Parts: sequence; structure tokens; C-alpha cells
Amino acid sequence: MKDKNRIIDDWLEQHGDHEIEKFVAKNMAIIEKVRIKLDALGWSKRQFAEAMGIKPSEVSKWLSGTHNLTMKSIVKMESALGIDLS
Repeated sequence: MKDKNRIIDDWLEQHGDHEIEKFVAKNMAIIEKVRIKLDALGWSKRQFAEAMGIKPSEVSKWLSGTHNLTMKSIVKMESALGIDLS
């Protein structure tokens, strides 16, 4: 199975949309901040999901980098983690 990040890179190389490239970069930057904070807190994906009142599968989608983050989901993550992600 192909690495998910490689799939995104391959798609961008084929379609080369600057706005999409910026969108993906911002999305990945937010995900990286979340991962760093989760590590600092020692939280699992399940604990993070519980703190937000959502299913762990939703957290997995977000952290995979292949699911679009909405403003609502970003604010929900910020509230659970006590950080600013923007």
C-alpha cells in the first residue's frame, strides 16, 4: 500500500494547484501541532476523542492528513488541547 503522504504528493505533482498546495500545507501544519501536543500530554487518540466527545475514528481521519479539517473541528481540537492551532 502506498504511503498516504506520497498519494497527496503524487496528486499535487499531477495537478499542480497552488491553492491546494497551500491548503494541504496548512492542514498538515495543524495536524503536526496536534500530534506534538498529544505527545506532550501523553494522550492517545482515544483519550483525545473522549476529550472532544467524538469517535476515535474521526480523530484517526483528522490525524491521517487525508481528511479536510473544518473550522469547527479545529476549534474543537483547540478547546480540548488548550492551544491555538491557527
